[in-house]
Amino acid sequence: MSAYRDPQGNAAPAAPESAPLHQDARGLWWVRIGQHNHRVSVHRGSDGRWAVTLDGVADQWEVHGLREQMMERMGLEDAAAAGAKELRAPMPGKVIEVLVAKGQTVAEGEPMLVLEAMKMENVLRAAGEGQVGAIHVSAGQAVEKDAVLIALAD
Repeated sequence: MSAYRDPQGNAAPAAPESAPLHQDARGLWWVRIGQHNHRVSVHRGSDGRWAVTLDGVADQWEVHGLREQMMERMGLEDAAAAGAKELRAPMPGKVIEVLVAKGQTVAEGEPMLVLEAMKMENVLRAAGEGQVGAIHVSAGQAVEKDAVLIALAD
């Protein structure tokens, strides 16, 4: 699974087995793919996206970190991309511990709940920042996949 995505969420194309990169005397970068040289430039923007130009055709790509890749594997990439206001169970399991309280302000990536599933403890984190509006579960409770566990206030 590619860690690079374009703004529409499409995966980066597969890299060729061999693509040597070299810089010429003028400072231009070239990549050799198959029997052809292609002019290439890559610049990282302040927003974390990469602007890639190959033979004058520009595109933008961004890195999807481990968190985003795990969310994709669990089928939750749409919720993550939308900055979900609800923390949902990625799989059936049992709530081990609720790590936040109603009214608490959370930041993106902050641990909110521990869910035991398939004999593993999974720390579920906030997809965005906000204030905890409602907690729908308690420790020891069994939950089904996609059940709303915690909701952030609007």
